[in-house]
Amino acid sequence: MLEALLQMGHAGHEVESVLHVGANEGQERNDYAASGASPVLYVEPVDSAFAILQANLTDMPFHKAIRAVCAERPGEEVLFNVASNSGQSSSLFALGAHAEHHPDIVYTGVQRMVTTTVDQIVAEHCAGRVPNLLVIDAQGADLRVLQGARQSLPAVDGVYIEVSEQPLYEGGCTYREITDFLATFGLSPRWLSMDRWGHGEAFYSRPQREAEHLPAYDGNLALNRPATQSSFGEWSYFHTAKGPGGAVNGEITGQFGFHTDFEDGPWWQLDLEAIHPLNEVRIFNRMDSGRERSRTLQVLLSRDGETWELVHDQAGQTFGGATTKPLRVMLKGVPARYVRLQLTEHAAFHLDQVQVF
Repeated sequence: MLEALLQMGHAGHEVESVLHVGANEGQERNDYAASGASPVLYVEPVDSAFAILQANLTDMPFHKAIRAVCAERPGEEVLFNVASNSGQSSSLFALGAHAEHHPDIVYTGVQRMVTTTVDQIVAEHCAGRVPNLLVIDAQGADLRVLQGARQSLPAVDGVYIEVSEQPLYEGGCTYREITDFLATFGLSPRWLSMDRWGHGEAFYSRPQREAEHLPAYDGNLALNRPATQSSFGEWSYFHTAKGPGGAVNGEITGQFGFHTDFEDGPWWQLDLEAIHPLNEVRIFNRMDSGRERSRTLQVLLSRDGETWELVHDQAGQTFGGATTKPLRVMLKGVPARYVRLQLTEHAAFHLDQVQVF
């Protein structure tokens, strides 16, 4: 598994979603997918590498390629240097010491581009939710990328980034500069690997966030209420799954309480047996594996089981459960008897627990 993902786990953080700046051809895509992260955004400026990146992501929903060069400010015209090693050493800066350590790598051309920032990419592509893992491979311009992420960094749990004791590129940054900058956002160095020239990678993270206080209101209305689901498969009564009622038995395990078959648009539905004013639907995702399958979750409410109102759309974003924050859909007294959860893609649907207050 990728070192960035391993270090997130060592620091006690689930990888929810990823923003990778300097993604080249998306070599890490399968590891990101296996981690359950969704969405994953790949930023790559080099035209030739970007074309391959797009092709590599063709059959990977919610993995998105973005052609851009990130810096500390948006809207500045720059000349971006393209390197001979399939673009991997391309940079905003001249090669500097890089040319001494790797004389076989040269610049073969330049691209005229306009800068953007991490903050702009998050605002445009993440629907207000900041990816909690930031991976930066900006070939000396890594600090400039971080300086364009000031609004996003307070919500980031981990940063995996290239570092150097002395600038590898002309005008590049140092390990100390990156460490000092990230310290102002509560991100501390946790792991470091350098070669004999003092160049390598580092991982920074914040302490585990305190568990969120979850109000009990007047009790869980969903507990042991009748539930149904769209289909049944070999997993529907296996291990921790107890049919549709397994999601309302009050046992939060981090595994699946119910499990449908693989199908288009699977759903699970709860009958509260009377109309109640609802404050919140609280959903605990399965956390042992496959948590990304609930990334297109929609929550619908009904008084009669025939007319439905959509009150929440997860829109491709994974969410937590027993070991991290569950999904909380706040409702402010909306009257309903039936609660329906459904996906909008072909998948198996499984969750740990559903609570209604």
